[in-house]
Amino acid sequence: MDLIKVHIKFQDDVNWYKQTECDYELNNNQVDVWRIKISSNLTFIDNFFKVLLPDEIMRANCYVQKKDRLRFVVSRGALRCLLSKYTNQPPATIKFVVSANKKPSIYQQNIKYNVSHSGDWVMIAISNTEVGIDTEEMDQTFNYKEILADNFSKDEINYIAHQDSVNSFYLLWTRKEALTKATAQGLDNNLQYIPSLNGDHQIEGSLLASPKNWLLNSFKADENNMATLATETIAGETKYWDVDFEKFLPSFK
Repeated sequence: MDLIKVHIKFQDDVNWYKQTECDYELNNNQVDVWRIKISSNLTFIDNFFKVLLPDEIMRANCYVQKKDRLRFVVSRGALRCLLSKYTNQPPATIKFVVSANKKPSIYQQNIKYNVSHSGDWVMIAISNTEVGIDTEEMDQTFNYKEILADNFSKDEINYIAHQDSVNSFYLLWTRKEALTKATAQGLDNNLQYIPSLNGDHQIEGSLLASPKNWLLNSFKADENNMATLATETIAGETKYWDVDFEKFLPSFK
C-alpha cells in the first residue's frame, strides 16, 4: 500500500455552538462534533431508556457499576437522538449494522459516526465521511510511563517528558486512538508507528489499513478532558455543538 499523509494540529479556540443553531445538514462534507455532559443530563435518563432497543437495555443492565450503566444509557440514547435529526426518523427505529471493516454504521444511510466517553463527557462525531473521535479525562495520578515504550516513538516519548508530561501523554494518546478508530484499525502492536506529534507526517497506508489521507485536530472538552477528532482530508468545516435535550423531548417516544 502507498504512503499516506497525516496532518496533526491543536485547536485552542473552539467555539461551542448552541443546538438551536444546528440545521443537521452535512453540507460540503461538514463534520459535527457534539459534547454531552453526563451529569447534566441524568434528568433525562428515563427518556433515554424509551429510545433504546431491548438488546441495548440488556447491555446497560450488564454493567455492575451504576455510573457505568448510566453512562451507557446517556451515550446510546444521545447517539440515537442526534442521528434521528440527521436521518429524519424516530430515534428508536434507527438500525445499526456492522460494516465490512467491523465499524458500526447506520443501515441504508450514508452517515458516519463515532463515539467516545470519559469522565463526565460523551463526544459524538457525525459526518458523511469517515470520522474517529477520542476523549480522555486527564488523570494526574495515572502511571503512564509503563506503557510508553510499547506505544510511542522515541520522539514522542521525548516530547511527553519535556512538555507538561501527563497532559502531553493524553494529548498524544487521543490522537493515536482517534486515528485508529476512524480507520477501524484498532489499537495494535503498530501503535508506536502511528504519528501523534504536531505537523505533517507520511506513513505506510498499511499501518492504518487505509489509502486515505487524514487530519487530526485536538482540543479540550474542558480543562480536565483532552479530545482529538480524526477526519479524512476531504472533510469540510468542523462545527462544535452543545446538546440541549429539552429540545428532544417530543422525540422521546
